[in-house]
Amino acid sequence: MNWNVPQPNWSCPAGHVLDAFFAGLHAELPDFAEPLTLFGSVPIQLCLDDAFTSADADIMVSGDPTRLRAVARKLELSGGGTLRPVFGLQLCPRYFFRTTAHYLQRANVEMRHGIKVIVPHVRDVLIGKLHRSRRPEQDTLAPKDLRAFQRVRQLCSGHPNEDDLIEDLLDCAPYFRLPEHDDVNYFRLNVADLWPSLFGHALDVQERILQPLRAMETAARDSDGKPISEMLDELEPTRD
Repeated sequence: MNWNVPQPNWSCPAGHVLDAFFAGLHAELPDFAEPLTLFGSVPIQLCLDDAFTSADADIMVSGDPTRLRAVARKLELSGGGTLRPVFGLQLCPRYFFRTTAHYLQRANVEMRHGIKVIVPHVRDVLIGKLHRSRRPEQDTLAPKDLRAFQRVRQLCSGHPNEDDLIEDLLDCAPYFRLPEHDDVNYFRLNVADLWPSLFGHALDVQERILQPLRAMETAARDSDGKPISEMLDELEPTRD
């Protein structure tokens, strides 16, 4: 199930800072054509609650973020009638934002001051928060991430509900794989800890997530029992 959220409100505090960056970036690097994706808490502030602030504004860069970080440092604004950011811009490589496989299909995409900006739907932003790693002493979901889920549900008539989250988690199959070398799968831990806090009961990950994922994999096999991924690997396309 999908639900609609308002278009981004660029007049909120994060919007002002981001617009200043986009305008400055276009002036400094006029040939820059890569899309920039906003994630973390910023899409919640832009689309739902302009008071839901964070210490950082996270921006995913498709390529090398080094040049953009240099521009952000150069454009730091302060004093004399200029806008002083209350939080910093975090220019991040693409692997920092991991969410549902098809998030672009429901994202808001627009041009801001000559820069292509992608604002994912808040449901995909919330899924991305479940990847946060934990400190050694931490034994539950980060409080600020739980607050994000609770605030979005408050403002979106109870969405995401259980069915919404299950639908999105089934689109995140790679993230449920057990890690190698005794690493911890924080995504699975955070999913398990989220459920009692939001819905008052535990999630049976095996029944609700892993078994359906196995069934989907089985259904995707051809008559010879090959997964689609293997079939694609065997293709040898030629050009006329």
